[in-house]
Amino acid sequence: MTTYYYYVNLDERGVFFSDVRDEDGNTIGEIHGVDLVEGGFINDLYDPYQIEMYYKYLGLIMRSDEIVKRE
Repeated sequence: MTTYYYYVNLDERGVFFSDVRDEDGNTIGEIHGVDLVEGGFINDLYDPYQIEMYYKYLGLIMRSDEIVKRE
């Protein structure tokens, strides 16, 4: 099992940017804007569990992996 970390880098005036990093701090994926919410893929960009399920669906992380939020 690998733990990944979810960082919300910017959420201001309609601009959103976040990323998921591995244990070494390498970015494995980024989210720009609110397209995932508007597209119905997730409901809450602040919920690391929803991001985790989406990344598993895409095959970016394994089923046994988890994503936790970091401030």
